[in-house]
Amino acid sequence: MGVGLIPAPATSNDDNMRIAHFWMTLFAVVLIGCGNAAPLTPTRSPIEIRQTQVALQGLPTVPPAPAGLAEPTATALPAIDLVTLLNLTDDDPRALGNPDAPVLMIEFTDYECPFCARFVSATRPRIVSEFVETGIVRLVVRDFPLSSIHPSAVLAASVTHCAAAQDRFWPVYEMLFQTHGIEWGGVPKRDRATLVELAGNLGVDTAQLNACLDDPATEAAVLAEVEAASRLGINSTPNFLVNGQVVRGALPFEHFDRLIKQLARR
Repeated sequence: MGVGLIPAPATSNDDNMRIAHFWMTLFAVVLIGCGNAAPLTPTRSPIEIRQTQVALQGLPTVPPAPAGLAEPTATALPAIDLVTLLNLTDDDPRALGNPDAPVLMIEFTDYECPFCARFVSATRPRIVSEFVETGIVRLVVRDFPLSSIHPSAVLAASVTHCAAAQDRFWPVYEMLFQTHGIEWGGVPKRDRATLVELAGNLGVDTAQLNACLDDPATEAAVLAEVEAASRLGINSTPNFLVNGQVVRGALPFEHFDRLIKQLARR
């Protein structure tokens, strides 16, 4: 017996209306659930997927920061040891006053500097008489020759180093400022003979002085003081370091008077 086609069941008009209502309701539910139409998702080939995976595997990674770095930290700069840096000693031939004085004043000078000469003539005598000789200030001289504008400044500083080795620093120091621009200045080859003669007039042994000036270590010592001064913030002359405070310029005595008295009370 053959299998025949099963005829579709007959439907009434009511059935047709119910079916139509069902599809309309279903279509409305689908629209409400999707909201705005989502963009189409592009399809990728297996080769593209593999290339993406390889690229991601090759990206550099940053390890997590150690827990100790979570809070910011400040690194303190090491303190500068003035005694070692500037070779300060109790028997320093380029120093005046009590080594235990409450105020340490370091003068950085250039023997061809007119402002240094002004300080030496106008301000320094009162500092010496009112503070050095009364035990309040220890005054030390160190070199800062500005060789770019004062060609004989390194030579003059070298002469004072050699004179200090013969314990004649202070007379030569005074003489250099008094005679600069009159008997010497600005021409090292010519100035050397003049400075040796002038130092000799003050009791310096000129044979020892010439040997000292010929020694490369003498000029090296002067340049080492320039480098040390630069580390302390010295950048011109005259500059001073008064209990660690940088003072710049040939200031009048009254400025140093106030500062020294303030520091001495601490």
